[in-house]
Amino acid sequence: MNEQKSSAQKAIESYIEHELIVHSVVKIGRLHGLDIEPTDKNSAKGDIRVSKSDHDKLLYLVDKTIEINRH
Repeated sequence: MNEQKSSAQKAIESYIEHELIVHSVVKIGRLHGLDIEPTDKNSAKGDIRVSKSDHDKLLYLVDKTIEINRH
């Protein structure tokens, strides 16, 4: 029998995946000494706060991490 997931199950899985991504990006940034932290609650400014001086470096690190993990 092929059971489909309910909308609630899909929403929960999507939320968990989102939180794992945020946690991973923060971890990558911190491992490289960047000024980064997750935001609290539903900040209108986004899920991660990173200093302007570290922004480009964070994007580079995330891009490289994704590239490495694709192979």
